[in-house]
Amino acid sequence: MADDFFNELAATSATGSFSAQRLDELRDVDLDELKFGVIALDGDGIVLRYNQYESRLARLDRNQVLGKSFFEEVAPCTKTVEFEGRFRRFVDSGNARSDPFNYLFDFKFGAQEVEVELVRPSPLDRFYLLINRKSFSGPRAEGRPAPLQAELAPGESELGVRRDGAEQRVVQLPSVFFAALRATCDRLAPQTWQLFCHEWGLQWGRRAAIDLDARVFQSDTRSLGELSMQRVAVVLDDWFKEQGLGSSSLDFSFAREGCLVVELQRSALAEAPSSASRPSTAGEAGERCALVAGCLSALLSHVGGRRLSAREVRCGVGTPALCSFMVVAEARRPQLAALLEAGERDVRALVDQLSPRTGRSG
Repeated sequence: MADDFFNELAATSATGSFSAQRLDELRDVDLDELKFGVIALDGDGIVLRYNQYESRLARLDRNQVLGKSFFEEVAPCTKTVEFEGRFRRFVDSGNARSDPFNYLFDFKFGAQEVEVELVRPSPLDRFYLLINRKSFSGPRAEGRPAPLQAELAPGESELGVRRDGAEQRVVQLPSVFFAALRATCDRLAPQTWQLFCHEWGLQWGRRAAIDLDARVFQSDTRSLGELSMQRVAVVLDDWFKEQGLGSSSLDFSFAREGCLVVELQRSALAEAPSSASRPSTAGEAGERCALVAGCLSALLSHVGGRRLSAREVRCGVGTPALCSFMVVAEARRPQLAALLEAGERDVRALVDQLSPRTGRSG
């Protein structure tokens, strides 16, 4: 029944078609939403661009990679006839548009079998490596493995740089950070909090989805969208707990009606101090946790391969109650918003009015 949720949705695709020949037109933030590694080199092999997926799987901070020699400093395992030699010939050919091949990337934490495609998107002196991971294995005794992050930037911990287990840079913030953000928004643009935070959540969720994709591929050799919804529920709950945001659960009771309910217990946003002059109430919806709603929209759109929208139905602010979010197809987002604006908070009633089987969905 869980997977029926996505089968019932009639929505547009969450991602557009990808054209390798238009890579130069994409911004860095766009490259960060791709589900494969992207590295741009100049004709001498100097790293010009490096996307989030590649950073996650190589466990190297892009800021420490940009401007370095890919073959000498970043990935010495590629300094071979099969890789660097192929790249040099591709550059010198002057007219070849792409060249795919297989390779074994060597890292000190393990080896990765990959599919590489060399791409020349324009006449400019810029060449792209598109990298798809196929399998993972343990560290090898031979070869010239890539350096660890700590070797690229020695002593950075003494400068206040913190990293997680995948060597991604992290920043520790107390929950009052969100109260300060809300207070600032209320002072400068009082009516924009929900819109701003939902959009911020979307952007954050899209990047978190790529990180989760990389993590899941290492553990399950499948992408997030290829997992069962029960497994997705576990992955998302682990991620929310890891972020310190609370504990999430997915309720599939209304999957056949094309609705999914997500509950968040002990939401860090709901428990953050309020900037309002009056006490917050548990009935407030869409106010405190719009950031989470946006993030859920992006994460579940990524899982389902189509555009979904999450809205907070009830907020647990000021109480030990759960924060509840309803997820529907993007096409039904306006109707859900209108029902919430009218004061409807009962999940069953919302489902009845949104379900296409009731004939009331418009």
